[in-house]
Amino acid sequence: MSKKVQQWVARSGPIGFSVFAIAAAFSAYFSMYAFRKPFAAGTYAGYTLGPLDLKDALIISQVVGYALSKWLGVKFVSELRAEHRAFSLIGLILFAWLALILFALVPPKARILCMFLNGLPLGAVWGLVFGFLEGRRTSEILGAGLSASYIIASGEVKRIGLELTQAGWVSEAWMPAATGAIFLPVFLVAVWALTQLPKPSEDDESMRAKREPMNKKER
Repeated sequence: MSKKVQQWVARSGPIGFSVFAIAAAFSAYFSMYAFRKPFAAGTYAGYTLGPLDLKDALIISQVVGYALSKWLGVKFVSELRAEHRAFSLIGLILFAWLALILFALVPPKARILCMFLNGLPLGAVWGLVFGFLEGRRTSEILGAGLSASYIIASGEVKRIGLELTQAGWVSEAWMPAATGAIFLPVFLVAVWALTQLPKPSEDDESMRAKREPMNKKER
């Protein structure tokens, strides 16, 4: 199956390749938002942390983890070998999802730590997804397609999370993990699709710098 898909993508020409690559990258990054944003649809009313409402504290905690992830990702993403990207993406998302499951199990104020842990892996997802797209003649177009995902993803995943609680299917505490569970299969398929993309061709590399893992000195 994988070999046939790879052959089809390789033979599909620049337009077919671009459509396939954008669809895979868009789906992967859109799905990541299902592990990052749905909790913000909750109110968590009645709980505070010092002068802050619990929801404000949760948002701050996740942002701190996400920002730290971006900083750590400079080293992690740049040093990662191409063949390890897919497993790394899956590992990061599963870590974020487990933090959301823990979010539902711990007392309300302890959820602040869970949101920090949730944000910690997610900042590296963009770099890993874009790693499948870079080094090609059409990288700007592919990157634009990837960027379009976060324009609509945040609002959509929060809407889905809110609908889950309003319908009474899950509690507010379980809503973030439940939303992530809905999108996990989509994410896995999208990552698999990204692995089907052929490596940059000789023509790509003649017009772009060949992408290789970088050490500290090279960075």
